[in-house]
Parts: sequence; C-alpha cells; structure tokens
Amino acid sequence: MGVITISMDDKSEKLLREMAKAKYGNKKDAISKTIVETITEKENKRLDAIKHLKYLMANPLKVRKGGKMPKTRAEIYER
Repeated sequence: MGVITISMDDKSEKLLREMAKAKYGNKKDAISKTIVETITEKENKRLDAIKHLKYLMANPLKVRKGGKMPKTRAEIYER
C-alpha cells in the first residue's frame, strides 16, 4: 500500500471530509476509502466510454437511406 500526501484548497477539503463522513461515518480510513472509491468510479466510466466509442466506430450510425452523409447544405434541407 502506498502513501500519498496531497494539498488542496479549503473548500475541496471540506467537501471531501463531508463526503467521507456521510458515506463511512467517523471511521479512521473514511477519507482513503472515499478517494479510492471515486477513482475507481471514474476509471469505470472511462472504460465504459471507450467501450461505447469502439462500438460506435464498429457500427456507424446511418444518416440517410443508404447511410450516406449529405455533401451539400441543399441536400441536408431536401424534403
């Protein structure tokens, strides 16, 4: 297990302590758990976004019949 020392502004520190207390109460490692949980959530969101992007790249959306992008402004507004 590593030890990291950080500096943050008072507002962020207060918010972190409030979040930790709300989630874990007055436990000794509440702040550490809150930080680890937040980092894990962010990483999961990042991996989900990458997965979604790869899906979209493999399965492009069709814009018009035949899946062709309009070439001119007039084609966009054709009715």
